[in-house]
Amino acid sequence: MHVFTQYMKKLFIMPALALVALVAFPGSSHALSCIDPDGAIKYYAEQPDVLIVTAVPKENKEHIRQKADKNDPNAAFDSGYTAQLLEVKESHRGSMPDKMWVYFTRDGTWNYLCTGEPAKFGSENVYVLQQGDGMFQMTSVAAVYPVDSEIAKDLLAAVEKNNEDLGTPEVYKTDKTYWMTQLHDQLKEMAFIVKVKLTEWNFWKSS
Repeated sequence: MHVFTQYMKKLFIMPALALVALVAFPGSSHALSCIDPDGAIKYYAEQPDVLIVTAVPKENKEHIRQKADKNDPNAAFDSGYTAQLLEVKESHRGSMPDKMWVYFTRDGTWNYLCTGEPAKFGSENVYVLQQGDGMFQMTSVAAVYPVDSEIAKDLLAAVEKNNEDLGTPEVYKTDKTYWMTQLHDQLKEMAFIVKVKLTEWNFWKSS
């Protein structure tokens, strides 16, 4: 771990930090697109890569890319991410850790887009999650519904009908060591990718 720490200190100079910010937090100029409740249920139920859990939020952390500017209609809200720590009670699709951080995207114009605001601490909710494919992507929240709401009940019923070929959902135990190991491996790989990209950046800078 000490060798890795020294490696990280040497690698993450200011250009690297800037590059990480650009890669991990892309611009939010995408169009706002919301699905009606019936369409959302059908879509989430039929997408095998969409993860669905019942969970209780325990903690929030804000990651602000750009502060709100009351004089700019395109920056009416802070942009970036709200991270929420979940205690996962049940998985309805996928193999899920019992505790995990998930991320609500915040847009300067639309704030939480169509996802809605993060659920209140201690409340039990159904979360629809999407795991990004890239190394710099986080587990994002596509939707969140109170567990006793009609849309949550309809969603879970639809998901159960479409789960036959996707394996048995499960929740597995995690602890501090598990997450530290996972993040150590991810950060090491991310550092390598940043180093590769910096080499390319320096090439173009000096060409």
